[in-house]
Amino acid sequence: MIKMTDISKNKLEKVIQQCIDGELSSIELQEWMIHNYDPSEVKIGLGEAPHTVEAMNIVMNEYELAKTDKFTKAGWKLALTFIACNQNDFDQTRNDFIHKGFQN
Repeated sequence: MIKMTDISKNKLEKVIQQCIDGELSSIELQEWMIHNYDPSEVKIGLGEAPHTVEAMNIVMNEYELAKTDKFTKAGWKLALTFIACNQNDFDQTRNDFIHKGFQN
């Protein structure tokens, strides 16, 4: 697998959408995060607003570390909403993703 040097907002959204569409499993999503997400080596969200970059980092970090049996389709949808949020909705969409995005 070739390691990515940058992850665009569009690329991250496509990967998460593949989960919603049933094209990627929770395990495959986590493996993608593990192999591609390294904030010290990979540029995240080049050209995006700071809140978008922060949202992308939060989503990728959570999916890299969480137990895959806690992933849900509803959570993936909340992740997409969070990544696409505007500055005014950032806090609410972050809280929704973190608190409602994973099974208990």
